[in-house]
Amino acid sequence: MATLRPYDKMPMVNAAAILLVGSEESHLELMAGAMLKEPKTFEVKIHTAPALPLPYERDPVRPRFDMVVFIINRHSQRSLARALSSITHLDAHYFHGRVCFVATKGGQGQMQHCVVDTSTVRDLADSHLSVLVHSELDHAEDVVYTARRLLNMLKVCAGLVPGFSSLYMGTIAKRF
Repeated sequence: MATLRPYDKMPMVNAAAILLVGSEESHLELMAGAMLKEPKTFEVKIHTAPALPLPYERDPVRPRFDMVVFIINRHSQRSLARALSSITHLDAHYFHGRVCFVATKGGQGQMQHCVVDTSTVRDLADSHLSVLVHSELDHAEDVVYTARRLLNMLKVCAGLVPGFSSLYMGTIAKRF
C-alpha cells in the first residue's frame, strides 16, 4: 500500500487514465458513465476507488493515472474525511495540476442542509493548489457539463494539448 506516483509508469499513446475517488459509489458511476459517453479524440481509461491507498496486488496491471479527482459530497462528513485521508497517499508531483476536487450538492435551496461548508472544500483545494469544481450530480445537464470539464482537464494533464502543461491548470481553469 504505497504512495501513488505519476511518473512510475510510461504514458499511453493517445490515451489518458483518470482515477475517480469518492465515498459515494453512485456519484462515481454517474461521472464515469458521462465521461465515457462524451465524444473525444483520445482513449480514456476510468478507474474508481472509494479511497486511497489502492491495493498493491493490482499495481502491475494498473495504468499510470494522469489525473486524480476527489468527489466530495457536501452532505456527508465521511466523504470529506475519506478525501483527507486519501490525499496523504498521493505523491507530491500530483499536486502540480493533476488533482481536482469536485464538490457536489449544496445548490440552490440546499445550502442549509450541507454538513461540509463550501469554504472548507475551497480551502482544501487551495491548500493543495488544485482546481475546485462545484457540481450538482442530481441533474443530468450538470453531470454532462462536469464530465466535459474533467475530460478537458484530463487532456491537458495527459499531455495531449500542445503547448500546455498541467502546471498551468490552476491558471486556465476557472472555479465554478
